Amino acid sequence: MNSEAQKIEATSRKIVEIELRRDADALAPYITEDYVGIDPSGALINKDISVGRYRRDDFRLFEHGISDIAVSVFDDTALEIGVMTLKGRLGGFEFGGRYRYSHFWIKTTAGWKVRASQLTPILRD
Repeated sequence: MNSEAQKIEATSRKIVEIELRRDADALAPYITEDYVGIDPSGALINKDISVGRYRRDDFRLFEHGISDIAVSVFDDTALEIGVMTLKGRLGGFEFGGRYRYSHFWIKTTAGWKVRASQLTPILRD
């Protein structure tokens, strides 16, 4: 794995720690202003939604981890694919399981940032 790919993987792991702490202010700089995500239900989310959930009193993450990570770097962009394990609650909705995820990264003057992401439930191995 090249050094840029290692930076991206390390940043991804740092984001997981930030999300477990529910630190929206620490999370925001790692996401572009024009971020678009696709959640497991297929809904589109933007940066305000993605970061904003960590400010909600009714949002909790009980478990969050990433594994099986592969990063491909193409100049100032990169694609990260891996497996994410989540367990949490948003309002009265309990969620959890294993998901295949992808993050599309762009390199900015402030470092690598997530521009797009998606989560797909892993229904079978």
